[in-house]
Amino acid sequence: MSFLDKLEKRFGSWAIRGLTNYIVVGQALTFLMVSLSPPETAIRILELMEYRLVNFLGGYFWNPFSFILIPKTFSFIWIFFSLMILHMMGSALEEHWGAFRYNLYVLLGIVFVVASGVVFPYHAFSSYFLLTSIFLAFAYLHPEIELNIFFVLPVKMKWLGWFTFVLALFFVLREGAATRLEFVASLINFPIFFGAEILRRIRSKKRVRTMKAAKRKQESEPFHTCSLCGATDISHPERDFRYRKDGGVCSECVPLREED
Repeated sequence: MSFLDKLEKRFGSWAIRGLTNYIVVGQALTFLMVSLSPPETAIRILELMEYRLVNFLGGYFWNPFSFILIPKTFSFIWIFFSLMILHMMGSALEEHWGAFRYNLYVLLGIVFVVASGVVFPYHAFSSYFLLTSIFLAFAYLHPEIELNIFFVLPVKMKWLGWFTFVLALFFVLREGAATRLEFVASLINFPIFFGAEILRRIRSKKRVRTMKAAKRKQESEPFHTCSLCGATDISHPERDFRYRKDGGVCSECVPLREED
């Protein structure tokens, strides 16, 4: 029994079923509150929800969890698609793993983001990279599923996953150390869950390449070689090779030996 199996057996009953539904509804409510409130009120709402260690120490105990309810976009056009995709992928992960493991995946991201707040206590952490980790997990588990970009262009999830990761990495490299730490903290749950499997796949592909190279080398070497003229079954495939006590000879050299 793996370590995760043991954890699930002991704490599985604590898992929140349909966690993605709560996140989607929470983000939708946050979007409405921020969009319909005056600018000063909207800023205050975000300040109360964004995770800062100083806020938590100041008594805002919900900060370590409320920041995940901040949507990735505040555009009226894109919020619907953003929440729809989040619901689809999060629900699929929960169905694939079960509620406990999906909860643990999300919780690990939150815990490491909160821990990184010790280094940058005044930095406002968002849910952007943490939600990206859900996207990457779905893309890894379902690489061949196609999403129609702009309802027209079908693109497989594995390519969307790479594009999302590279885009986030490009954004992070232009930001400061606090954002870079947030990026690492938010995505560290991915290698924790998939790192061992990825290494096994790499080693398996390496073994397959080694075996194919050995097979190609074996096929390129002659199986029969005439001990007299040096002809091989590769250089002279039309010849018939025979074996004698004094060594293998080809059909062209057999009469010569017999005459001798």
